[in-house]
Amino acid sequence: MFLLTTVCYCLIFCFSQESPSGIYLLYTPPRKITCENELRLLVGKSKVCVSKKPIIQIEEVQHVTEIEYDPILKFHYIDVRFSLKGIETINKTAASFTDPQFVFVIHNDAICIFSVDQEITVRSLRIGEDIESKDLAVIQAALRNADL
Repeated sequence: MFLLTTVCYCLIFCFSQESPSGIYLLYTPPRKITCENELRLLVGKSKVCVSKKPIIQIEEVQHVTEIEYDPILKFHYIDVRFSLKGIETINKTAASFTDPQFVFVIHNDAICIFSVDQEITVRSLRIGEDIESKDLAVIQAALRNADL
């Protein structure tokens, strides 16, 4: 009985390991090498390859706003607020790589990809400039359901 339980546990755990929720680096594996951590984007359904571990745990994300509209720039957006440690990690990572891209991962789904092209001086990040409103609503719902 114990052996059967262990085998079942291993089958469930070993083959359904979920990537911890958080922010990962988008990764392009070298030619002829398979991606070790491939996830499907929640919006668009394309596959992306991300780092093995998150650079920021989901606990570093503190708040996701309602969807707002900027009448001057004419786009909908959400602001995602981070802890000081989370912002420092994003800034250090962005400064260490050329054109890094980051991926929000929640419950093994790649929620959205974003890049940071200059140092973030406030503790929030605006997402939405290049995202359709209906897709932004899906992203916001996924981030809000992440138990922030």
